[in-house]
Amino acid sequence: MGTAHASLGIRDDAKKTTVSSGNDEVTATRKELKFGSSSLKVSDIIGLYSDSRGASGQGHAIFVEKEKGKEEVIRSSSEKDILRSVELLAAMLKVRFSEHTGRSVEADEHGMNVVDQICNYPERWPAVPNLDLQMVKFVTIGSIVCFTIPSRVRDGEKWSFWGAAFIGLILGIPVATNAPATNSQLLSILYFLAPLLAVISLAYVAAMKTGMFESKHEVRLTKEKIHVIPHFMGIFGMPSRSWPMEDFRDMDVAEGGRLTLLMGDERLYCDMDTLEAEWVLAEMAERLEKFGLANRNPVASSQEE
Repeated sequence: MGTAHASLGIRDDAKKTTVSSGNDEVTATRKELKFGSSSLKVSDIIGLYSDSRGASGQGHAIFVEKEKGKEEVIRSSSEKDILRSVELLAAMLKVRFSEHTGRSVEADEHGMNVVDQICNYPERWPAVPNLDLQMVKFVTIGSIVCFTIPSRVRDGEKWSFWGAAFIGLILGIPVATNAPATNSQLLSILYFLAPLLAVISLAYVAAMKTGMFESKHEVRLTKEKIHVIPHFMGIFGMPSRSWPMEDFRDMDVAEGGRLTLLMGDERLYCDMDTLEAEWVLAEMAERLEKFGLANRNPVASSQEE
């Protein structure tokens, strides 16, 4: 087990990818992978993969899989650096890789976004289990495809929020009692609700920064862009986020039923049951093709599915 570096330095150009920190350095070219005292030809490499935090030691690690076992390449406590490094190294070597997040990319899929993958390798995507049963309602408005992912807030986050909101209401009683006297009924109500509003405001800021408390993600797709509107606690919509369609790089189901959409280097998490997540993933892939966004089948003529 190597040293778990706090961060990794990553350099990537047309001929070589280098990942380094301290005395550890990993270099990949089209022909070989070098790390520590090891040097492997591309033909000897089956693939690369990352492990989850603490699975094999401190932090996360990248491993190279060979016919005769596996070997640790580099380790870091920064998940973001590990995920970026494993993808860039695998792309340079032109080998498959898999992440501890559940995402995997085959050797011939490097550089493709979701639409490219569905267009070129539709057999690699799961089929919808039952075409007569839909978990997601798809609607077309002109050239825009609209649907809502039935995601929900994780139980721990949900009960933490409602518990804090309840405490905020209780604290509102002494706040209103000790507030300056006023003849305004509205102001008295605001004094009472002040702690609750503070809790909601803090939770909303956390949702904006981390994705906590988000659910019921509304998605709008065109040939050029993807727009996502999450709902705070499933109650009201939050600001829309947009990415060019070419940045819609992947979608996978992680362990525990987390549907993950990879937009550029940003990961959007949609929590649901594993079976639900796999079904929704299959429906999204099928509709991307059916509505013409994968440029394989003609655009559906119906206005609502």
